[in-house]
Amino acid sequence: MSAPITSAASGMAADAYMAHHLSVLEGLDAVRKRPGMYVGSTDSRGLLHCLWELFDNAVDEALGGHCSRIEVTTYPDGSAEVRDDGRGIPVDVEPKTGLTGVELVMTRLHAGGKFGGGSYTASGGLHGVGASVVNALAIRCDVEVDRAGHTHAVSFRRGVPGEFAGEGPDARFAPRSGLRQVRRVAKRVTGTRIRFWPDRHIFLRDAELPLAALAERARQTAYLVPGLVVRVLDRRGAADLDRRGAADGAGEQEFRFDGGISEFCAHLAPDEPVSDVLRLSGSGQFTETVPVLDEHGHMTPADVERELTVDVALRWGTGYDSVMRSFVNVIATPKGGTHVAGFERALVRSFNEQLRAARLLRNGDDPVTKEDVTEGLTAVVAVRLPEPQFEGQTKEVLGTPAASRIVAQVVGQELRAFFTEPKRGQKQQGRAVLEGEPAPQKRACQLGAARQAGGLPVGRRPKRAVHRGG
Repeated sequence: MSAPITSAASGMAADAYMAHHLSVLEGLDAVRKRPGMYVGSTDSRGLLHCLWELFDNAVDEALGGHCSRIEVTTYPDGSAEVRDDGRGIPVDVEPKTGLTGVELVMTRLHAGGKFGGGSYTASGGLHGVGASVVNALAIRCDVEVDRAGHTHAVSFRRGVPGEFAGEGPDARFAPRSGLRQVRRVAKRVTGTRIRFWPDRHIFLRDAELPLAALAERARQTAYLVPGLVVRVLDRRGAADLDRRGAADGAGEQEFRFDGGISEFCAHLAPDEPVSDVLRLSGSGQFTETVPVLDEHGHMTPADVERELTVDVALRWGTGYDSVMRSFVNVIATPKGGTHVAGFERALVRSFNEQLRAARLLRNGDDPVTKEDVTEGLTAVVAVRLPEPQFEGQTKEVLGTPAASRIVAQVVGQELRAFFTEPKRGQKQQGRAVLEGEPAPQKRACQLGAARQAGGLPVGRRPKRAVHRGG
């Protein structure tokens, strides 16, 4: 065995590094110490992420059928509020901690109703950290819950529960635990209202919530949850509307779409249609090993049966570029993930099978690629599942392995039916879509010839014949 390497310098360094130099961040201290690990940044993007954490919790209520309306309001003092008419955060006392449900959700990381599948079959709020992270990064946070015939209220200062003596974050604050009953309401009235003032010791002073981003997210969510009303109200005044990204100075916008992602797909499409919007849907089962609380309060691994539902809307157009949006429990995944990988794999495989069956692709021809089949494609890929595995708290990439297999199966089966067992009006559309997918080695020649002959602009391809459903 080799002797350990020693030196006078290393000995002195070892003496200067002892156990008492180690720090343990408890509770919400870790969030305030490293906010970027939880919300991505401390600029406008991080501030927007805080708002989305609260918004996603309200959307989870809508996904469960408990909420029909969500309102997002921004105020001149830099605060923002999310309110919904869902069931309301529980106000009774949780026996293990002795805290009310509101205090537990707002002050403890990884606490919430999204573990074990008992309260939510699908949720976007991640791992029960969203509300508590927002609370930790807020200099003031006010929570009101309508439940059991009363409005229950509590305030927090940098995550500590208590009561403010007045309005705004500078009012005198007295720490105290428990909820206050501030008024009576009808027993049928339920809902949650959370307003937070970001801590400017953490967030940059120029960090703000752009109205255009709020409106776009509200519109997107209304498409993904048919029948849900999402209202955005900007009370910051008319000053600097252009800087905040307001569309035509609109400070109040309301969205509701009953057509779901079919309407969303048509809204996103930048070109003339070759096909109608095609809807592909289905589901699949998978087993996942997850830690579960046992009767003694210990986390033990257990196999849990999950269901993943797939809902895809797509249509092909005359353009050359593609537009794709992907979602997990209505949370956008701009960097894709396993669900998008499964969709793209099934798309390429299905097209190669059908092109060869139709003899549009012959033996010896190279197979079409993802770039070929996504030309002119507008697609919305949405999946729903309990406790999705994201790659990071910002939830930009889905990591659940089973999503790739299940999405590929559903999309493959549905596309095969579209091409081989078309409904009325779909046969010509399917043929037009296939004829617009030449083999890769022919594509460059086709585009080059078309541009020389007709001056085809860069980024466009020869138009397919347009067949409309009848």
